[in-house]
Amino acid sequence: MEARVAAGAPGVDEESGLLPRPRPPAAGGRRPPSSSAAAPRRAPPPPPAIWATVDGPLGMPLEDAEGHARRFFLWGFACLPFLWAINCCYFWPVLRSPKASSPAAFAPIRPYVVKSAIGFTIFAAVLLTWATTFIIGGERLFGPVWNDLVMYNVGDKLGLTGFMG
Repeated sequence: MEARVAAGAPGVDEESGLLPRPRPPAAGGRRPPSSSAAAPRRAPPPPPAIWATVDGPLGMPLEDAEGHARRFFLWGFACLPFLWAINCCYFWPVLRSPKASSPAAFAPIRPYVVKSAIGFTIFAAVLLTWATTFIIGGERLFGPVWNDLVMYNVGDKLGLTGFMG
Protein backbone atom coordinates (compact mmCIF):
# COMPACT_ATOMS: atom_id res chain seq x y z
CA MET A 1 0.00 0.00 0.00
CA GLU A 2 2.71 2.50 0.93
CA ALA A 3 4.62 1.53 -2.18
CA ARG A 4 1.62 2.53 -4.30
CA VAL A 5 1.41 5.90 -2.61
CA ALA A 6 5.12 6.57 -2.93
CA ALA A 7 5.21 5.45 -6.53
CA GLY A 8 2.41 7.81 -7.48
CA ALA A 9 0.16 5.05 -8.74
CA PRO A 10 -3.03 6.12 -10.44
CA GLY A 11 -6.03 6.25 -8.18
CA VAL A 12 -3.99 7.44 -5.20
CA ASP A 13 -4.64 10.73 -3.44
CA GLU A 14 -1.65 12.64 -2.15
CA GLU A 15 -3.30 13.67 1.10
CA SER A 16 -5.21 10.61 2.23
CA GLY A 17 -3.32 8.02 0.23
CA LEU A 18 -6.37 6.60 -1.55
CA LEU A 19 -9.02 7.69 -3.98
CA PRO A 20 -12.20 5.79 -4.67
CA ARG A 21 -11.83 3.69 -7.77
CA PRO A 22 -14.05 4.62 -10.66
CA ARG A 23 -16.97 2.29 -11.20
CA PRO A 24 -16.94 0.23 -14.35
CA PRO A 25 -19.47 1.42 -16.92
CA ALA A 26 -22.80 -0.35 -16.95
CA ALA A 27 -24.08 -2.31 -19.90
CA GLY A 28 -24.76 -0.19 -22.94
CA GLY A 29 -21.97 2.29 -22.16
CA ARG A 30 -24.04 4.33 -19.70
CA ARG A 31 -23.09 5.10 -16.18
CA PRO A 32 -25.50 4.06 -13.50
CA PRO A 33 -27.43 6.93 -11.97
CA SER A 34 -25.73 8.10 -8.84
CA SER A 35 -27.11 9.69 -5.74
CA SER A 36 -25.01 12.78 -6.40
CA ALA A 37 -27.24 13.75 -9.33
CA ALA A 38 -29.75 15.26 -6.92
CA ALA A 39 -27.04 17.10 -4.98
CA PRO A 40 -26.74 20.82 -5.68
CA ARG A 41 -24.11 21.82 -8.18
CA ARG A 42 -21.07 23.67 -7.03
CA ALA A 43 -20.85 27.31 -7.89
CA PRO A 44 -18.10 28.19 -10.36
CA PRO A 45 -14.92 29.42 -8.74
CA PRO A 46 -14.75 33.17 -8.27
CA PRO A 47 -12.68 35.09 -10.80
CA PRO A 48 -9.13 35.83 -9.73
CA ALA A 49 -8.76 38.95 -7.63
CA ILE A 50 -7.56 42.06 -9.42
CA TRP A 51 -5.21 44.46 -7.68
CA ALA A 52 -4.10 47.71 -9.18
CA THR A 53 -1.13 48.11 -6.87
CA VAL A 54 2.14 46.28 -6.50
CA ASP A 55 1.42 45.21 -2.93
CA GLY A 56 -1.64 43.22 -3.96
CA PRO A 57 -4.16 42.50 -1.23
CA LEU A 58 -2.28 44.69 1.24
CA GLY A 59 -2.67 47.72 -1.01
CA MET A 60 -5.52 50.11 -1.49
CA PRO A 61 -8.90 49.09 -2.88
CA LEU A 62 -9.69 49.84 -6.51
CA GLU A 63 -12.12 52.56 -5.47
CA ASP A 64 -9.30 54.64 -3.96
CA ALA A 65 -6.70 53.83 -6.61
CA GLU A 66 -7.93 56.33 -9.20
CA GLY A 67 -7.73 59.23 -6.74
CA HIS A 68 -4.20 58.34 -5.69
CA ALA A 69 -3.01 57.85 -9.26
CA ARG A 70 -4.50 61.24 -10.23
CA ARG A 71 -2.87 62.97 -7.23
CA PHE A 72 0.55 61.46 -7.97
CA PHE A 73 0.24 62.56 -11.60
CA LEU A 74 -0.83 66.13 -10.83
CA TRP A 75 1.71 66.66 -8.03
CA GLY A 76 4.41 65.52 -10.43
CA PHE A 77 3.95 68.84 -12.27
CA ALA A 78 4.72 70.75 -9.06
CA CYS A 79 8.46 70.22 -9.46
CA LEU A 80 8.17 66.74 -7.98
CA PRO A 81 8.61 64.54 -11.06
CA PHE A 82 9.85 61.64 -8.98
CA LEU A 83 6.21 61.21 -7.94
CA TRP A 84 5.64 60.12 -11.53
CA ALA A 85 8.19 57.36 -11.00
CA ILE A 86 6.51 56.36 -7.74
CA ASN A 87 3.15 56.33 -9.54
CA CYS A 88 4.57 53.98 -12.19
CA CYS A 89 6.14 51.67 -9.62
CA TYR A 90 3.15 51.56 -7.30
CA PHE A 91 0.64 50.95 -10.08
CA TRP A 92 2.95 48.61 -12.01
CA PRO A 93 0.22 45.99 -12.64
CA VAL A 94 -1.84 48.67 -14.42
CA LEU A 95 1.13 49.87 -16.47
CA ARG A 96 2.25 46.34 -17.31
CA SER A 97 -1.07 44.99 -18.54
CA PRO A 98 -1.79 45.60 -22.24
CA LYS A 99 -4.67 47.99 -22.84
CA ALA A 100 -6.69 45.47 -24.84
CA SER A 101 -6.53 42.71 -22.24
CA SER A 102 -6.47 44.76 -19.04
CA PRO A 103 -9.44 44.45 -16.69
CA ALA A 104 -12.17 47.07 -16.89
CA ALA A 105 -11.30 48.15 -13.35
CA PHE A 106 -7.96 49.49 -14.65
CA ALA A 107 -9.58 51.79 -17.23
CA PRO A 108 -9.92 54.91 -15.02
CA ILE A 109 -6.43 54.45 -13.53
CA ARG A 110 -4.51 53.66 -16.71
CA PRO A 111 -4.37 57.17 -18.29
CA TYR A 112 -2.77 58.69 -15.19
CA VAL A 113 -0.19 55.94 -14.89
CA VAL A 114 0.73 56.00 -18.59
CA LYS A 115 1.02 59.80 -18.57
CA SER A 116 3.19 59.56 -15.45
CA ALA A 117 5.47 57.11 -17.26
CA ILE A 118 5.76 59.46 -20.24
CA GLY A 119 6.38 62.47 -17.98
CA PHE A 120 9.07 60.72 -15.97
CA THR A 121 10.77 59.48 -19.13
CA ILE A 122 10.93 63.03 -20.51
CA PHE A 123 12.13 64.39 -17.15
CA ALA A 124 14.83 61.72 -16.89
CA ALA A 125 16.01 62.40 -20.46
CA VAL A 126 16.25 66.16 -19.79
CA LEU A 127 18.04 65.61 -16.47
CA LEU A 128 20.48 63.14 -17.99
CA THR A 129 21.20 65.48 -20.91
CA TRP A 130 21.76 68.41 -18.58
CA ALA A 131 24.08 66.43 -16.28
CA THR A 132 26.01 64.94 -19.19
CA THR A 133 26.50 68.40 -20.72
CA PHE A 134 28.08 69.71 -17.53
CA ILE A 135 30.11 66.59 -16.83
CA ILE A 136 31.55 66.11 -20.30
CA GLY A 137 31.53 69.70 -21.60
CA GLY A 138 32.94 71.56 -18.65
CA GLU A 139 35.22 74.50 -19.29
CA ARG A 140 35.86 73.46 -22.90
CA LEU A 141 32.17 73.89 -23.73
CA PHE A 142 31.30 76.95 -21.63
CA GLY A 143 34.62 78.83 -21.68
CA PRO A 144 35.28 81.40 -18.93
CA VAL A 145 31.60 81.38 -17.88
CA TRP A 146 32.22 77.88 -16.49
CA ASN A 147 33.71 79.32 -13.29
CA ASP A 148 30.45 81.18 -12.63
CA LEU A 149 28.30 78.12 -13.34
CA VAL A 150 29.96 75.49 -11.20
CA MET A 151 29.07 75.13 -7.55
CA TYR A 152 32.20 73.55 -6.15
CA ASN A 153 34.08 76.88 -6.02
CA VAL A 154 31.36 78.88 -4.20
CA GLY A 155 33.25 78.47 -0.94
CA ASP A 156 36.37 79.95 -2.53
CA LYS A 157 34.40 82.88 -3.97
CA LEU A 158 32.86 83.72 -0.61
CA GLY A 159 36.09 83.26 1.33
CA LEU A 160 34.76 80.39 3.39
CA THR A 161 37.73 78.09 2.84
CA GLY A 162 40.47 80.31 4.31
CA PHE A 163 40.31 78.63 7.72
CA MET A 164 41.01 75.19 6.20
CA GLY A 165 44.62 75.85 5.49
